[in-house]
Amino acid sequence: MNSPLGRLILFGLATALVASADEVAFSLSTTGSFSAGTPSDLTFTGKGTSSVAGFTGTTVGGALSLANLGTFTLKKPTQSSDNYAGDTFTLNLIFFDPAGITSATTFSALLTGSVNTQQGSVTIDFGPARTFAFSNPYASGGFTLAINDLTLTLPHDSTTQVSKTLQGGITNAFDPPTEPVPEPGSIILLGSATLLVVGTIRRRQRVS
Repeated sequence: MNSPLGRLILFGLATALVASADEVAFSLSTTGSFSAGTPSDLTFTGKGTSSVAGFTGTTVGGALSLANLGTFTLKKPTQSSDNYAGDTFTLNLIFFDPAGITSATTFSALLTGSVNTQQGSVTIDFGPARTFAFSNPYASGGFTLAINDLTLTLPHDSTTQVSKTLQGGITNAFDPPTEPVPEPGSIILLGSATLLVVGTIRRRQRVS
């Protein structure tokens, strides 16, 4: 379509199909630490390292499920019992992408519960979601991140330990588009104007 009419139609279609917003890519690792005096039968293994991402994904519709941010393991104590009331766990999120997050990326969780040589459970409560902003030479935006609470329960049988993966979710992620986004009404108006111009050009061609 090298004619003026063809170029005009292509321009109209391209303008009408501008994306609403860029989806946001995430790449991160996790580390974690317990408060002093927390019984050592509860451990955490992070995902990835400080230089290699353990999780990558891109939002769909502004949301992304964080399916595995590390693993908690609870073991039965070999003697007596362990009480976790009042202890805490700090999760550190190491973001590689998006770059330029402007606030601290740690979540503090409260531990409750106890276990003995027979059974028991521990709950890890991460509290409410947090909102983050990011800004770098290529993009700027924000997102809300929640870390799911979890409970590890040791059954009353021969099981000596139980493990669960840490999960969470990202919502309301946005990365503003570089071009203005036409609203549906604007797209309809643009299409109508394009058809009007096309009809005018064709009439002039027939007259000439």
